[in-house]
Amino acid sequence: MADNWLEKKFEDLKAGTASVSKEERARKDAWRKRMEAERKRLEQERMSVITRRFDVAGHMFEVTLPDTLPEDILDPYMPFITESQDEPLFKLKLLMTDDLASVSKGRLKECFNDEPPYFWMFEKNGRYNFAFSYTKDKPDCLLMPSLEYTDNIVYICRKDAGRLAGFALSNALMLLYAFKTMEYETLMIHASVISYDGGGYMFLGKSGTGKSTHSRMWLQNIDGCTLLNDDNPVIRIAEGKAYVYGTPWSGKTPCYKNQSVPLKAVVRLSQAPYNKVERLIPLKAYASLMPSCSCMRWDRQSTDRLHATVEKVIMNTGCWHLECLPDADAAHVCCSAVKC
Repeated sequence: MADNWLEKKFEDLKAGTASVSKEERARKDAWRKRMEAERKRLEQERMSVITRRFDVAGHMFEVTLPDTLPEDILDPYMPFITESQDEPLFKLKLLMTDDLASVSKGRLKECFNDEPPYFWMFEKNGRYNFAFSYTKDKPDCLLMPSLEYTDNIVYICRKDAGRLAGFALSNALMLLYAFKTMEYETLMIHASVISYDGGGYMFLGKSGTGKSTHSRMWLQNIDGCTLLNDDNPVIRIAEGKAYVYGTPWSGKTPCYKNQSVPLKAVVRLSQAPYNKVERLIPLKAYASLMPSCSCMRWDRQSTDRLHATVEKVIMNTGCWHLECLPDADAAHVCCSAVKC
């Protein structure tokens, strides 16, 4: 008898005539309504977007994001806006999801950095996805590149969109920019840059060394100085010469200048109870500049291009080491030695 009942139940289910309780029917109706509302919302999001193109150091990229995000999210990029209809080097679309953990990103390989932003790398089907976060607890945003890194998506959680959109956009764009421009003899550098007397003077160092402080000493004590960028300038080789460019990525200092000057000197800083500067031989200059370059070092082709461009920079630019105090004399000592 039990077998006959199961057979009838199965036939009823196939025919769609199985008895359903009021509670089950109500749950199904509510689920359908939620799904329909979600479908309409996603459709509206796809329609309500803004797309802008930007040119940084001669490299164009395209950004698409929902128009519901804060209006000032693109402020750092506006000095670099372009109306060019040429094909961009890469595109990035920002999308929102209710649950970032539900986005299939693959197996975690490693979480990098000793301080925020933390950089996560995942592997899926032989390819990499990336994430960024303020803490090491979990990713705050997820970057899903296309095969050639030309069409990319960065996801953030909808409930945190106001807090995370700018963070996600900045980190995703810097990673994509550093990777896609490498073949064009372009380097993104973690540094602070002063523009002085028609040239660029770049200060390198580990976080906390005093790069921004030393730039401020130049600004306060050497007439004619201006700040070009305070965190992530770009070096590009053009016609055999090195130039340094402002970018939309300037750390905590709002300095977003669409300007460039010939690169005159690269100075690595280290803290000391005195002020002393020395010029570096090429081998030491190479070792000084390399750690400050952004690069996907696990990608052999990118690393080879990085080495080649760094070599051209140090062959065309004076490289120095400044042991210094955070004072005015350090700026004067440095300027006197490195100014071309």
